Amino acid sequence: MLPLCFLCVNFMVYFLAKFSKIFRHCWQLLLPAQCMWCSLPRPDAERQLCDYCQQALPVLPYQLCHYNLLFLPAIARGLKGAKFDRLLCLSHYQQPYQHWIPRWKYHTDLAAGQLLTQQMCLLLASYSNMNMPLPQALTFVPLHWRKQRQRGFNQAQCLAEALGHQLQLPVLGLFAKLASPSQRGLNRRQRLRNLRRSFSLIPQYPKLPAHVAIVDDVITTGATANALTRLLRRAGVSTVSVWTLTVTPAPDHSA
Repeated sequence: MLPLCFLCVNFMVYFLAKFSKIFRHCWQLLLPAQCMWCSLPRPDAERQLCDYCQQALPVLPYQLCHYNLLFLPAIARGLKGAKFDRLLCLSHYQQPYQHWIPRWKYHTDLAAGQLLTQQMCLLLASYSNMNMPLPQALTFVPLHWRKQRQRGFNQAQCLAEALGHQLQLPVLGLFAKLASPSQRGLNRRQRLRNLRRSFSLIPQYPKLPAHVAIVDDVITTGATANALTRLLRRAGVSTVSVWTLTVTPAPDHSA
C-alpha cells in the first residue's frame, strides 16, 4: 500500500509540473511578458530578456584569460594584492547591470534577481563546458544580522544557492559578519581599515575542501574577498575562487 501512495504522489508532482509548464507557455502566447531591458515582448517565458538584448549584453574577453579575470591587466590593476586565485564575473559594473543589481539588493526586485542569476548560470555553463576547474564547495559573503533582517535576504547567499543547485555543489555558510560601517563609497585604504576584524570563520566544519569559491554580487577593490580568503587559507583551503556578478573597473590614470 505504501509504495502505491508514493507512486501516486510522484505522479501528481509530475503532472502538476507538466501542467504548470503548459499553462505558462499558453499564457506567454496570449500575453507575452516584457523584456526587462527593452520592454518589448520576449518569446520565452522562462527567460527575462529577449534574444536581441541577450546578445547585446556587455561581456568580458574570457578567451584571452582562460576564464580567470586576474590575468587581464585592466582588472588586475584595480585588484592589487589579490589573495585569491581565480576571478569570474559577468561584466564590468556598468549598464544594464548597474541598474539591475541595486534593484535586486535595495528594492527587493525579485525579477532582477532572477535575471542576474540566470546570466551567472549561463556563464558557469560555459565555464564548465571548457573543463575549467570547479570548486568542491561554494560559500558567500555574509551580511550582518541586522542588515539581513532589514533587507530580508542576502543576495550573495541567494546567488550561491542557485549556482550550487546548478553545479550540484554544497553551499556552506562559513562566515559571520561583525558590525562595521558600510563599504559603499569608500576608497581602497578606507575599505581595508573598515574590514579589519569584520569577519570571522564559523567553526562548524571540521575540514574544509581544498578548493572553495566565494560568491558575491560586486567586487570593487577586492578587500572583502581578500579578508575572507585569508580566513579560508588559515583553515587549510589551498585554492580560492571568487565568483561575482560584476567587477568595478579600475580608474584610468593614463589621461
